[in-house]
Amino acid sequence: MPWADIIGQPIAVRQLQNALKQNRIGHAYLFFGPPGVGKRTAARVLAQALNCQQGVAGDACGECRSCRNILTGNHPDVREVPLTGAHIRISQIREVTRQAQFPPTEGCWKVFLIHNAEAMTLEAANNLLKTLEEPPGETLFVLTTPSIFNLLPTIQSRCQQVRFQPLAVRDIAEFLVRQNLAGPEQAELIANLAGGSLLTAQELLTMEREAVREEVIDLLTKLKTAAGPQVLFLTEGWTEGPRLKILLPWLALWFRDLLVWQNTGDVKLLINQDRLELIKEQAQIWPRPERFLRIIQEAKRKMERNANNQLLLEVLLLELTSMRDVKG
Repeated sequence: MPWADIIGQPIAVRQLQNALKQNRIGHAYLFFGPPGVGKRTAARVLAQALNCQQGVAGDACGECRSCRNILTGNHPDVREVPLTGAHIRISQIREVTRQAQFPPTEGCWKVFLIHNAEAMTLEAANNLLKTLEEPPGETLFVLTTPSIFNLLPTIQSRCQQVRFQPLAVRDIAEFLVRQNLAGPEQAELIANLAGGSLLTAQELLTMEREAVREEVIDLLTKLKTAAGPQVLFLTEGWTEGPRLKILLPWLALWFRDLLVWQNTGDVKLLINQDRLELIKEQAQIWPRPERFLRIIQEAKRKMERNANNQLLLEVLLLELTSMRDVKG
């Protein structure tokens, strides 16, 4: 069944399944959480469950004509609003609200999936708000976004909110192995780097991970002695989205290894076991790595909220160097 295709989101799936089984579907939902954790898939499965021709309680069969058409984007009553350019324009939302006034033509529900809802212009968001305040019958809106804070409070208040968590390392690794995308060891490494995002994990499969790791190690080596303006020059080449997305997880894994070594001295517990001598050396340079891990996690959260990448990385590196060799 389609709900079973969503990995690592039992709470969100249970919330939606219960609403379906109890016939208490709201007119608007807001799916929020990090990119690549299943929000879009869940939105499509919800549309399938509402229009499934097999009548499976709380779920969709995934095989009937309606389910297949929704999956391929060919169902007349289910529309996904594309992000063209940097914004979702008011003309797109006006077309959505116009179509919402008509009843379903083939299925039981009309469903509008608005992905990257944070990209709506203010005019587009206000236009949608009017429809959310007086929703037509048998019409459902599903908005997806990395963070609810990027949406108008009035939009938030008129939607039932469903939170999607970062995926567990085990869930990502098992998925990669099950889909024959990676062997167990490679899957474990990628899952640790993915930061809870299946999308990031799939992107990592196509990247030169070893080369990037060496660049990260080189960056940390330069940070040993860099100060002031020199630190800012080290951001060059790292501030593009995909590059920064992999830099932060690699930094986190490296400082994780420093923390593990400082506390256990057990090489078998390290992820970067082949760089033991360097880990020993840097464990002396970067005391209390748990502080750096917190800084990196905060940087990842800011990146998910579309922070300025250049400024984000500059601040991160300056914070790291400010605590270098601090023993207290």
